[in-house]
This record gives sequence, C-alpha cells and structure tokens, in this order.
Amino acid sequence: MISFSQVIEKSMLKFHLGRINEAEIVAVYSGVCKVNAAIAAQVLIDLFHVDCVVNAGTAGGMEESVRLFDTVVSERMVYHDVAEDVLTEFHPWLKENCFTADPRLLDAAKRYKEKTEYPILFGVMATGEQFIEDEKREE
Repeated sequence: MISFSQVIEKSMLKFHLGRINEAEIVAVYSGVCKVNAAIAAQVLIDLFHVDCVVNAGTAGGMEESVRLFDTVVSERMVYHDVAEDVLTEFHPWLKENCFTADPRLLDAAKRYKEKTEYPILFGVMATGEQFIEDEKREE
C-alpha cells in the first residue's frame, strides 16, 4: 500500500514523503533532462539521506524487440553523445565509460521479475542530450 503524508519544496521541486508498505519513500518528479535528474538526486541525498535512488521514466528504444509499455531495468548506463574517455580521463575518473547499477537493486528487480506476470527486461541504456528520431536511429 502506498501513502503520502507530507510535501517538502526545495530547489523548485516537490518531494512527497510517504510509505510503500513498511518502506519509507520520497517521490519527486524531476522533469526532463539529466541536469534536472541530477538536481533531484542530490537533494534526495543531501536533505533526505536516502539509501538508494530509483530513476523511473519513459524513453524511446533502440532495441526493436522492446514493446510499448515494457519495463526495462538498466544494468549499465552509457552516453551516446560524449567521448568515451571523458568519464575515465577526467572527473569522476571511472574505470570504464559507463555507470553500473547497484547489484542489490538489480537482484531485487530480478527477484520481482520471477513473481510478476508483466515482462521486465534488463540491458544497457544509453542517454544523451538529444532525442533520437527514426532518421537518426542508425547513426
């Protein structure tokens, strides 16, 4: 059961405090683009001291087998419009040019997949600062 008890406004965002069953949650709609998501995530970390951040939203798909309304869980995230060495040769000096999902959250999603009747797919997600339309798909 989901219930909300309070709304806190910060950084032009509304953070909804509540519960899903026994778990305390904070829900926020960050809006479009990575910068807005980063602002929301940082406020979640600094103000609410969250244990984890789950980013949910809608997006287009490059993989032809993914159907409308499918749930896709990201195992890794890569940029499609940033040079590969930017993340490894500069801050944050990652070991590879991707962000890997938390293994505990992936495990929880995989356990849930076994219980639900709805399809849940897993794979690599790409992000960037442009919308990819059909004529740019191959590029």
